Amino acid sequence: MTTMQLRAGLAALFLAAGLTAACKKADNTPPAADSSPAMDTPAATLQVASVDLGKSVDANKKVTSSTDDFGVRDTIYASVATTGTGNGLLVAHWTFEDGQQVEHSEQNVSTTGPANTEFHISKATAWPAGKYRVVITLDGREVGSKDFEIK
Repeated sequence: MTTMQLRAGLAALFLAAGLTAACKKADNTPPAADSSPAMDTPAATLQVASVDLGKSVDANKKVTSSTDDFGVRDTIYASVATTGTGNGLLVAHWTFEDGQQVEHSEQNVSTTGPANTEFHISKATAWPAGKYRVVITLDGREVGSKDFEIK
């Protein structure tokens, strides 16, 4: 074999190796999960998961039977379910159909996991029939609302 043939053979070999490497399919396998604890990951912050309305709540401040229809003498309960951890100011803004404020109440909450906060409105005399709304805010941001009717 001549030097020229040897060089041509080596060049062809390197070219084939380079093409093979360039055409190799990318490995899309995700990296293995790290089993060490995440030290820099912040805890889930306080969030509102749901708002339910009803005529009563249980010992855990959950509405026992959800409804959006109430009688003129009913007490209306709103149960606000939160998740995560942290502190916050929950506010319930209750309004009548014309935008008139019925009630405004607030509660500071501090949780280390799922919790429920209860708000309610009641009246010594009959409620005016009509459409109402409760808007829930957490630290000034609207996080839920429910429309309901008093018949």
